[in-house]
Amino acid sequence: MILDKKGKIGGKISIIDIAVILAVLIVIAGIGMRYSSKITNSVQSDAEFEYTIKIDGVRIYTVDALQKKGAITDKTSEKNMGEIIDVDVSPAMVESVTANGEIIYAERPGYYTCLVTVRAHGKESDENYILDDTTELSVGRSVDFFSKYIKTSGLIMSVKVL
Repeated sequence: MILDKKGKIGGKISIIDIAVILAVLIVIAGIGMRYSSKITNSVQSDAEFEYTIKIDGVRIYTVDALQKKGAITDKTSEKNMGEIIDVDVSPAMVESVTANGEIIYAERPGYYTCLVTVRAHGKESDENYILDDTTELSVGRSVDFFSKYIKTSGLIMSVKVL
């Protein structure tokens, strides 16, 4: 028989010893996978980006604060995300359903939609764009940021390499 009376395999190694060794190997493999990410391994070149953030349904004081431009910073990591270079403002629209089931869009009084263009420096990889602080720029990603004048969030609508 493989197990003896003390629960050891061949009289030397117990089942608990094997479980501990397997757990340590799994942890080492997890750490290895975490630090061998594609984001850091497949970086091709330094690049300058312009990306557009859509901020929907804001009041005039938010628009005024965005118009002052300046550097923006990520809310959580507090790393530089670039500098606002342009702000395009339009009235906010709200979706509404009529009595006959037709969907219409109507202007929402006192609220605005801002398309904020940000210029930043980062790296271009095979699959995505990365800011210097390892923040990934991808269309559809929600970003929370702040500047000297404002704290807000929006959705990345476009990214282009300059």
